[in-house]
Amino acid sequence: MTKSSQRRRAVIWVTGGLLSAAVISGLVLATRSAQNTPSTTATPPATAGKTTSSTIPRTVPTTTTSIVVEYQTLPPGTHEVATVRSQFNQVQVQSKPPAGWNTSLTPVITSADPVPPRSGQDLGRVLIPSAEIAVSGRRVTPTGWVFTNPGAYQPPQPLIFGVVSREGSWTEVQLPVRPNGTTGWIKSDLLVLSTTQRQVVVSLADRSLRVVDAGQELFAAPISVGRPSSPTPTGSFYVTDIVPSANPAGGYGPVALALNGYSEAMDTFGGENAEGAPDSLAPVLAIHGTNKPASIGRSASNGCPRLFNEDILKLAVLVPAGTPVEIWP
Repeated sequence: MTKSSQRRRAVIWVTGGLLSAAVISGLVLATRSAQNTPSTTATPPATAGKTTSSTIPRTVPTTTTSIVVEYQTLPPGTHEVATVRSQFNQVQVQSKPPAGWNTSLTPVITSADPVPPRSGQDLGRVLIPSAEIAVSGRRVTPTGWVFTNPGAYQPPQPLIFGVVSREGSWTEVQLPVRPNGTTGWIKSDLLVLSTTQRQVVVSLADRSLRVVDAGQELFAAPISVGRPSSPTPTGSFYVTDIVPSANPAGGYGPVALALNGYSEAMDTFGGENAEGAPDSLAPVLAIHGTNKPASIGRSASNGCPRLFNEDILKLAVLVPAGTPVEIWP
């Protein structure tokens, strides 16, 4: 190898060495630069004694929904009647109001008419229906009651309730149970709702009965009321069934208008008042005729208002099932 070629190789080696050193130096500088430059994604190191958070505080808007309850009052003298739809052979009524009752259910539909005071002498007596006193078509459950549709009276008639009020998809109804004045709650879609301005008004003080429709008197008759030992209960009731008597000459006369109330002094009816009576073991309150016309105008019954037989026949034509009955002291 000549000296000139050795010199070229030396130059090449020197040049190559310098290039390699430059590349290595650049890599080292880039690495140090990367280590010294803050990362946009890495979590910064914690400072001793302090808590570091990468969360940026911000205000979150909140939305408040207010429920506007719509209130409706029925016209004076108007009452609602609830008839159970025929496709349901029994219905359940709950003893406790549904969630939202009296707070958020809408609309709220009520009556503003005054109601008679409830005598309340049955508080503490045996409940009806119960294991002790069974009533056909009416049964107590852990959450309320079950009622058959139609009921047990003959001829069969649709199950009917008097309406107290309605809220949202629920209806509060009067019930044919004891204590008198008990109400329960049932889904409105099980019912056909109607209104009536006809009602029966009973005055125990006057021993009289009147039928009023839209403020007009249609009928009036004297009655017999309960004895002091078995007084006629006072309060708001309704006619559940129109029941022709199996024995028109018997103690109930030709027909009885069964009510949703019960005696507050007796747990059973016996003797002549049980003749031909449906559910004779249960002291069902009813407006009926009599085979003792001399008792009219006196305190002589087990608690049921009695009419002359000719008057009870007229009344049965004027008053359909579902008609409100107000019994005043």
